[in-house]
Amino acid sequence: MCITGEASMQQLAPDADLGKSNKINCSNSVRKAEDEHRSFGVPTVRTDVPFKIWRSVADYQNYGDEPEAVDLMYPATATEMGISEADFQQTRDRETIRKLFERIGFSFKQGKFNALYNKARECCNASDDRVSVRAFLQAMQIFKNLEE
Repeated sequence: MCITGEASMQQLAPDADLGKSNKINCSNSVRKAEDEHRSFGVPTVRTDVPFKIWRSVADYQNYGDEPEAVDLMYPATATEMGISEADFQQTRDRETIRKLFERIGFSFKQGKFNALYNKARECCNASDDRVSVRAFLQAMQIFKNLEE
């Protein structure tokens, strides 16, 4: 279940002692009234530390952009071909999306493509006329579910 991610809501809930010390004589006791809701310690994922341009294997800092364990154990086919998740999330214009999907074997009539593209714009709340491949795939899945 750890690999497939079928955790219960109770398992996903934060621990009751989150942010509190369990060591004897090492409690995070509040000395000032303004520290009542203060969290002690340093977070595991450091969003306050700027990214380094050149990353090293010796840099043990977690910047929050590392893949999940299941992605390392079972990489997607696209990852094995050198295509990252960022490539799927990058927004592209209408014609580029159409060409990408035609190159991988999809063919759309103009009306269906426009409907899919507009649904993809809804899915990703696009303010301009650009959507991601991920949003377009999501729109295709929605239309497929409606047809069944």
